Amino acid sequence: MRKMIVEVFPKDPLKDPLMMIPTDSRELHQAVEQFTEKIESINLTELIKMDFERGEVTAVGEITMKAGYTFADIEFPGLLGSIEVLKANGRTYTCFIQLAVCDKFLLQKMREFDLAVIWIAPMRKSRDLSVYTCIGDNANLNKVLHLMATYGEVRNVIFEEASFSGNDPLSRLTARQRDLLIAAKRYGYYEYPRRISGQELAEKLGISKATAIEHLRKAEVRLISTLLAGY
Repeated sequence: MRKMIVEVFPKDPLKDPLMMIPTDSRELHQAVEQFTEKIESINLTELIKMDFERGEVTAVGEITMKAGYTFADIEFPGLLGSIEVLKANGRTYTCFIQLAVCDKFLLQKMREFDLAVIWIAPMRKSRDLSVYTCIGDNANLNKVLHLMATYGEVRNVIFEEASFSGNDPLSRLTARQRDLLIAAKRYGYYEYPRRISGQELAEKLGISKATAIEHLRKAEVRLISTLLAGY
């Protein structure tokens, strides 16, 4: 598992992966254009939920306005979800962002990113540059790169070993437990209803069901013990 940071210079700002708009959707195209033209950058700092299959993204991010504009000067397209300001600091606004894509075209484009990787912060978007970060194996990271290349020019790619800080609950797990837990989450094992069974998960990972369940249970117990320490 490696972490990859990729910089993409979009061919068209409105066809960037964060702002994919069908050319024949004039109303939505105009709304997004008015939204983006007053914004200097968007920086997603905490990714709470990313479900590309359903077109749902929940995150905390910092929106920095261009000089001369405030957040009151923009209106986020309701067709794409909502943005709530949590804190303001000069031209930068910390926001709670909820995307809920219903448009069939946009949903189809989002599903292209439903790959076997873990998307993590930071993710940054300006009109001329987008930065994405994800964790995965080499094969799936290469799929991300090929996909990004269809949206713009990939000029810089950084690979790092996937690491977890001491404050991260995942740092309490063994590498094996962590990899299995991330895979289980990625494939929908923890969704309700489950998108994948324990047997199917084990088959995808090339191990026995008993081994997969054992590692997951140990990881769950350790995480719960860490999170509830003192209670």
